[in-house]
Amino acid sequence: MTIKQEFEKKYKRTKNKSLIFAYDFPQYDQDYISDLLSSYTKEGKLVRLANGIYLKTTITRFGPVFPSPTEVAEAVARRDHAQVLMSGLAAENRFGLSTQVPMKVVFLTSGSARKLTVGNTTIEFKRGVPKNFAFKDKTMATLCLALKSIGNGHVTNEQRKVLKDFLSDYIREHEISGDILLMPKWIQKLLNGIIMEETL
Repeated sequence: MTIKQEFEKKYKRTKNKSLIFAYDFPQYDQDYISDLLSSYTKEGKLVRLANGIYLKTTITRFGPVFPSPTEVAEAVARRDHAQVLMSGLAAENRFGLSTQVPMKVVFLTSGSARKLTVGNTTIEFKRGVPKNFAFKDKTMATLCLALKSIGNGHVTNEQRKVLKDFLSDYIREHEISGDILLMPKWIQKLLNGIIMEETL
């Protein structure tokens, strides 16, 4: 089987809205693989997101159908054998703590820093320190980053109510006390106070 045939076989097996990486074919000459990826891009079979990272997607009359930033980030993380956590305004949105729609979605990663453009959205991967990934519960790690984004002393009463609604459901099925201890003191105080209100 030729390199082109092997590539075509891989392409056909790849699900729609999935990423294809140049380094998915380490056994072949990378310049030739890059040429194949470029030709598929020109034919409209792939969309180039960044150097060596391509997306297989449907092209409609409205343009390409893109996966969500989280789907892209998790695919890159799997490829890099890394961990990722949504942060910033996107993390605030994740919990309903903000209604602003970010044009740039930031993820902390244990892998390489990079930027990707997916449609009108920029996905940025920033190197995170190990303590960001020490949480047992990824949801609580993301909540911590959302609250850090809002900042100490800036959590509104409305946001506190949103947190109370979220935690009242979440703590019924998840043990989070250990993860809360990993958070900054002001976040510990905030969340523990809300949980105490819920249990009174």
